[in-house]
Amino acid sequence: MTTVGFIGLGLMGKPLVTRLLAAQQRLAVFNRSPGAAEELGELGAVICQDSKDLAERSDIVITMLPDSPDVKNVILGRHGVSSGIRKGGIVIDCSTISPLVEKGIAEQLNALGIEMLDAPVSGGTTGAEAGTLTFMVGGGRDAYEKCLPLLKTMGKNIFYMGANGMGSFTKLCNQLAVALNLLGTCEALLLASKAGLDPQKTIEVLATGAASSWQLVNLGPKMLQRDFKPGFKLEHLRKDLRLITEACEELNLPTMGTGLMHELLKATANQGLGQKSTPALILTLEQLANHEVHIRK
Repeated sequence: MTTVGFIGLGLMGKPLVTRLLAAQQRLAVFNRSPGAAEELGELGAVICQDSKDLAERSDIVITMLPDSPDVKNVILGRHGVSSGIRKGGIVIDCSTISPLVEKGIAEQLNALGIEMLDAPVSGGTTGAEAGTLTFMVGGGRDAYEKCLPLLKTMGKNIFYMGANGMGSFTKLCNQLAVALNLLGTCEALLLASKAGLDPQKTIEVLATGAASSWQLVNLGPKMLQRDFKPGFKLEHLRKDLRLITEACEELNLPTMGTGLMHELLKATANQGLGQKSTPALILTLEQLANHEVHIRK
């Protein structure tokens, strides 16, 4: 049986590993904080001492990490994946990072006889737990076909988008739309509340027509309930908007909406809310409006 190594056992990584173990996948894991790895070890995963140790045990290595420097260090750094994985192995990076960094890492791995796929996901922690994630994949077609059964174990919608970096570019498009839909949801609820409408009923009405979005339907009620428990953290969306800005600068594209949202998320994080989920953005907009949105009783 193919052995899969998984590095990064946070809000997304841990439930994905749990799904793989439930599917009887032979698995090795490594995480900087040992707690999550120990818990998964009790479920049958082999706990490794570092990325190199994990790579030496694995045919396919999956990474799910916070940002570009983390991925680059774990894969190419001292005691990294590249120093341990065998020729013919495959690395799948499911992190949301710079497409240019993904392409650069892929080039270095290819020179060592190792394939790489960038395969960021959409769907959040709930999607990871339920196996309903969307995977956006860039890289060699043959490597994609080899890994498709594995990806289907973790997600529901698997899309091949082209060469290395194209999966990551697709995720940036996704995050741009997510951010602006989030802002639209916040401002619509503020308008509804200030005008005297019932915000909950307004969500129900908007959800039936052209104004509907995932952000409105799923996060609008959380804003009203003041439910900001971490799912997809606000600081992670802020990081994604930085990546979008960098990519658009490289492509000479204007980013008016992205720039506005980046500044609003910065202001929200500066209030100590970076570790909260993205609906916490409503708190910053309420301060600007001097009006609080709430459920009508």
